[in-house]
Amino acid sequence: MKQQQQRSTVLADATLTPRPHHLLFHEVEEADQIYLLMKEEYRISRNVRLAWFLGKLNQVIWPTSKPELLNSGNELDLLSILPKGWRQDFSPATYPCMLMPSTRATFLARRYRFVIELDLSPSTGIVDDSTGAMIFDEVFYALSRCLAGLAQPFIVPGTDELFKPKIFITILAYSSIIGLSTHQVKRWWFT
Repeated sequence: MKQQQQRSTVLADATLTPRPHHLLFHEVEEADQIYLLMKEEYRISRNVRLAWFLGKLNQVIWPTSKPELLNSGNELDLLSILPKGWRQDFSPATYPCMLMPSTRATFLARRYRFVIELDLSPSTGIVDDSTGAMIFDEVFYALSRCLAGLAQPFIVPGTDELFKPKIFITILAYSSIIGLSTHQVKRWWFT
């Protein structure tokens, strides 16, 4: 009886979202990891994300196609499914998988906001004995590496899509020896 319910679930889902006939009746693999894209207009709460996951749990799921993704009004769109044993050199997966309790979900936003605070107090003006460099210089080197990493687009695993979210960064610098009457804030925006 339970197997018949699962089969009817797969067929019912297939009637709602048309898929190629050969995908309706083949053995469905378990999803090891999934990547979802959140709507841009507003922040999607953890409750909505959890509700999506629980609502699809133990069901067959498909990645959203590129045309559907472009015209989607959904709060969450499934970008990619990685079945168990998937490797980076495999081609993008477009076939269905079963969402399991052990499936890891990664939610990607179309934009991110970061606030970075730098400690530029006099104590950063000393020389580090082990490297011979000023700690002040190391702070800015670490900041440049952080900014370069944040601005770097990447391919979402299981797709051939280059993911380039909008990134908003605010940098605050603290120094006890500079007394300004207003806050000096520098903001950057990367796309």
